[in-house]
Amino acid sequence: MEAKIFLQTTRDNDSNFDCPPITKAQDGLNVLIKHFLGDDWYVVAPLCTEQVNTEAIYEILGKYPSKKDKKERIKRKLISLINKL
Repeated sequence: MEAKIFLQTTRDNDSNFDCPPITKAQDGLNVLIKHFLGDDWYVVAPLCTEQVNTEAIYEILGKYPSKKDKKERIKRKLISLINKL
């Protein structure tokens, strides 16, 4: 979802234009799940909403690691390669 569309959608549901519109936590997480994991992402196990949130966050963090995490993985791989020499 584009940022402008998200903002317009939330503003359509909120009459106070002086401040950013309110987004409930679950609604916000649902937007991020759809954005990062796609429309076809789902969980088939009988889990509560909070457990599904945990699964989604885990998958998002796995697919989009921070720059620091990427650097650490590269560092560990390089050290492993050096140790094999």
